[in-house]
Amino acid sequence: MTAAHAHPHRDGADVVAASPEGAQDLARVIDFVDAHINRYGSAPEPRFYLSGADIHERVELTQELFTVLKAAADELSKGRSISILALEQEISTQQAADLLGLSRPTVVKLIEDGELTATVPGRSRRKLRLAEVLKYRDLLHARRTEFISDSSEEFYDVGEHPEKVALRGSW
Repeated sequence: MTAAHAHPHRDGADVVAASPEGAQDLARVIDFVDAHINRYGSAPEPRFYLSGADIHERVELTQELFTVLKAAADELSKGRSISILALEQEISTQQAADLLGLSRPTVVKLIEDGELTATVPGRSRRKLRLAEVLKYRDLLHARRTEFISDSSEEFYDVGEHPEKVALRGSW
């Protein structure tokens, strides 16, 4: 089964991407897992196993590993690349910027302003904990959602009271 290939990312972590010829293999894995979940529920009963070349070589998958493998197969089948990182892992300011959808200089400013915490394990390169960056990403998402909601309310309010448009100015 040649469903994916790994290649190193610029930070040294392996990124796995689906190969086009492996899409059907991944689809069969996802169909198998989905059918099993429909029959038995989300906890695999009976359990799933990873098998080796010998019939006696097999190990039971934990619920956590089962969940990770299912999510990985699902993403790969959609043609997306994946990488598995530990939340305790430290990442670079560029990686944080990529995760947050911001520029690297903006992330550096957030560190300088105390919005994000970074360490400097070497002489000059800042490192951030992945868990903290993801938490900040959730905060940014909440702020953006609130802003959109507030903006929508203002827009709706203007629709109800067209005379307010003149108060907002024209350009």
